[in-house]
Amino acid sequence: MALFKKLKDAIGSTDGELLASGIPAWGAIQGVQLNGTQVTIGVDQYRVCTFTVEVRLDGETPYRATVRQRVHELALARLDTAGAVCVKVDPSDRSRIALDLDSPPPVVRVPAPAPGTGRAAIVERGTDCEVVIVGHQPIGLRSHEGDDIHGFVLTVVPSDGAPYQAQVGLPLPPAALPLVFPGSRLPARVLPEEPGSVAILWESVAVA
Repeated sequence: MALFKKLKDAIGSTDGELLASGIPAWGAIQGVQLNGTQVTIGVDQYRVCTFTVEVRLDGETPYRATVRQRVHELALARLDTAGAVCVKVDPSDRSRIALDLDSPPPVVRVPAPAPGTGRAAIVERGTDCEVVIVGHQPIGLRSHEGDDIHGFVLTVVPSDGAPYQAQVGLPLPPAALPLVFPGSRLPARVLPEEPGSVAILWESVAVA
């Protein structure tokens, strides 16, 4: 049995039971370690890797987990640009996960921010600025209030400083969609001590 386990670990076999019955979760790969083991099955080439993954279950605090798994070489090449991935989580042991690269990641809600943090804190304590939208796309997450969160690339123009670029995840109310396009200039607030903490003031912009 010990020899079988060592062989199983060496080839990085995927847990089929976990893929079939695990809880679907949103995942973001934070790191990939190639273990140097290449496996050939028929004409297909696989690589055994150890993945570090940020895991998000609906409405729960995100956490990190690691998994050693065999991945097709073509799928591994696509992971650099895949963004979010589907993760299956063992309900009895949240640290035990498997990557389900054949399924789309579920859309999950993020937990409400702690008091004194999050968008409300930026609006309350931040200084006025303007942002110019460079690009954006949904990332498969929703705010605790139900708005889709988009990953924005913004040029931030402070009232008393040099412009800079920031990448942030921000909730996008459906009514604000007509305002979101490359080159759109919008009022915002930013925490001076945290230049990446930006909140667009959707509520102060007239939306038809």
